[in-house]
Amino acid sequence: MVRNMLFRKMLRDIRKAKVQFLSIFIMSFLGMYIFVGMDSEVTGMSKGEFDYYTEQNLADLWVEGADFSSESASVVSNIPGVSKTVRRIQSPGKAVLPDREADMSINFIENDEISSTYRISGDPYSVGERGVWIDPFFAKKNHLSIGDTITLKIDGVEWDEIIRGTIYNPEYVYFLPNVAALMPEYGTYGMCFMDSAESRMAGGAKWNQLLLDLKNVDNRDGLSDQEKAECSRISREIRKALDNDSLAVLTKDDNLSYQTFRAEMDQHEAMSFMFPIVFLLISVMGIITTMTRMTSRQRVQIGTLKALGFSRRTIMLHYVTYGGFLSLIGSVLGGFAGYSTITDLIMGMMKDTYIFPSYEPGLSGKAVFMVIFEVAVSSGVGYISCRKELAPPPAETLRPESPKNLKHSAFEKSRFWRGLGFNVQWNIRDIMRNRLRTCMGVLGVAGCTMLLISAFGCLDSVNFFTVWMYGELNTASSQITFKEGTDPDDVKDYALQYSGQMIETVAADFEVLSDDGDTIKKTGTVTAVGKGNLMHFQNHQLKYIDFTDTGVAMSSKMALSLGIKEGDFVRWHITGADKWYRDRVVQIYRNPSSQGITMKEDVFRDHDIAFRPSVVLTNCIPDPSIEDRDEVISVQNTGEMMSSIEEMKKMMYVMMGIFIVVATVLGIVVLYNLGVLSIVEKARDMATLKVLGFPVGMIRWILIMQNLWITIAGVIAGIPLGRLLLDGIMADMPESMDYMGVIKMPSYFLSVIGTFILSMGISVLLSRKVKSIDMVDALKGVE
Repeated sequence: MVRNMLFRKMLRDIRKAKVQFLSIFIMSFLGMYIFVGMDSEVTGMSKGEFDYYTEQNLADLWVEGADFSSESASVVSNIPGVSKTVRRIQSPGKAVLPDREADMSINFIENDEISSTYRISGDPYSVGERGVWIDPFFAKKNHLSIGDTITLKIDGVEWDEIIRGTIYNPEYVYFLPNVAALMPEYGTYGMCFMDSAESRMAGGAKWNQLLLDLKNVDNRDGLSDQEKAECSRISREIRKALDNDSLAVLTKDDNLSYQTFRAEMDQHEAMSFMFPIVFLLISVMGIITTMTRMTSRQRVQIGTLKALGFSRRTIMLHYVTYGGFLSLIGSVLGGFAGYSTITDLIMGMMKDTYIFPSYEPGLSGKAVFMVIFEVAVSSGVGYISCRKELAPPPAETLRPESPKNLKHSAFEKSRFWRGLGFNVQWNIRDIMRNRLRTCMGVLGVAGCTMLLISAFGCLDSVNFFTVWMYGELNTASSQITFKEGTDPDDVKDYALQYSGQMIETVAADFEVLSDDGDTIKKTGTVTAVGKGNLMHFQNHQLKYIDFTDTGVAMSSKMALSLGIKEGDFVRWHITGADKWYRDRVVQIYRNPSSQGITMKEDVFRDHDIAFRPSVVLTNCIPDPSIEDRDEVISVQNTGEMMSSIEEMKKMMYVMMGIFIVVATVLGIVVLYNLGVLSIVEKARDMATLKVLGFPVGMIRWILIMQNLWITIAGVIAGIPLGRLLLDGIMADMPESMDYMGVIKMPSYFLSVIGTFILSMGISVLLSRKVKSIDMVDALKGVE
């Protein structure tokens, strides 16, 4: 019965101070709404990733070379720590379609035991089976069905295969047609798998890969430090066993598909924790201000409960329950809502980028922990806020609290203070006496400004990327792309005809010896730039640089990944080639979409590598008919080249919308809550001013002025926080991308103005309550 009575009292108190308690509920709701929504996406996707990679036995190491015999595979299998080794032929090729030739990553497999295919439709693969298995996106886009015949092409050799089925593969969760592509457009290019016996149709391609399954490396949440050390050890053993120091041995961290998806999950996980922390801080401040005020006003009630025999523990538990109860309800409801909405929204966008057999959300123990943590923190803060009023004995608590003996500070005695107006003096005193409430307001406004700035900054960054990529670094209006194997002299003829600049970009592997003796390996690109002025490069300060006639230039992101600075050396080789090169990095440049090294055409030739340009950049308008020629893959203008960025913009629009909605709700809840609390606490003071003859308009201006100060302080704090948040989002991009966080002045202006409009609107709305203050009730003494 006692519990029921206290529970009814709690509900009655919550109803009386509904605005303050509603803000606590909303902050708890929003924090868990975003956390559970993003965490269930990360948990579900990570579990799906682990299950998919484990069931299909994703390779732990890839060894690349010119030709591996069965004896080589056997030698590698006997290395301690290696569970299994299989050979594979992987080659870039083409699918010859009626209207075009599409890029196709072609794989001939010895067996399907490592990085095995996942069947979507058609016949299962078994060793010795004839035919080809292709990805379903390519089949759907190009109207191909099981049983159809498709023409494939490698190095000019064409042959026909019957489509036996459609498949996914764990190495192709994320893949691009070539090193120049920015975003995936599945279906316009594809991948396929065949039995190794079919390689004779392609001119007898040679085994250029070994796929290794390691005993002490799993597929959970990226490579641990211990697993990286194991991979490094086995890499050294492989080179030693095969007596070939030039072999490229790649880990999962070097695999574009694996690394890109892992970076995406790490980014989402980091963001999932950021929002709950902000909302929890504001919720905690709300509990402190609300419960401190409530227990102070209910001092006599507390004394009465003590006098009636209620234990201190029972009364304390009663008041602690306020914050804990609301946090529990808000967290649970927010978690369910986030799981039902945000998770599906994010996964819907992910499906266009990452290829998995299934997309299922999942709940982790972190969600339960966060609910318990929020309730525990809220209850603990409630305890700290209430213990002061519960400490005195009943006889003392039954008496009204003695008025505080407020003393003037040194500042209030200064000559400067005397020169201030009454409005300013009033607000300074109120801020100094209610520091926690003021800090809560500043934090709320700062959070609102931070989210708005980062939201507009995301859009600015994508727009800047477009201008940076296709307005500053690449100033060509058209790009002619040639088929692999096109005679360099033919490409040169096109360059002369259209006053173009020839470019060759090939995939490559890089390695450098770290300070602790380990070898750091990364994959990227090598770009050779022909004579011309259509492709440009910029340093960290975005100043244009000209390449030297010696050494190589390295992209900033690759240099950071390898721990290289100007003057250091790097070893590299073109993927699939045996010969390694060692060059000094003489310059570092920034490139948003391609990470690796770049050099002049002459420097490239000095390495005894044939310059085989695959692209011609031009500012002339190419004849549309050249696209029908055999050697030309495509002719794209700037607009077509920028089309892939539109998908990125769609994701940014969604993120921007979420940030703006959250910022608006945060600002409204915090500012309205504090405004109501401020008016209630100052009711007696404002009634006194009314009696003294102050007009209502002046009293309202006093309230609005203080909110204006708090808004200014919050905006000043929020601007750098918004910058930091945007930089954090950009820093979590995959290693292959180097995006700059850009916030333009209009975005700062819109964010600041938006925050001020929101704050001032709420201030004006609440200041109207001054008219409704009952002077008689407000001026009555405590009874």
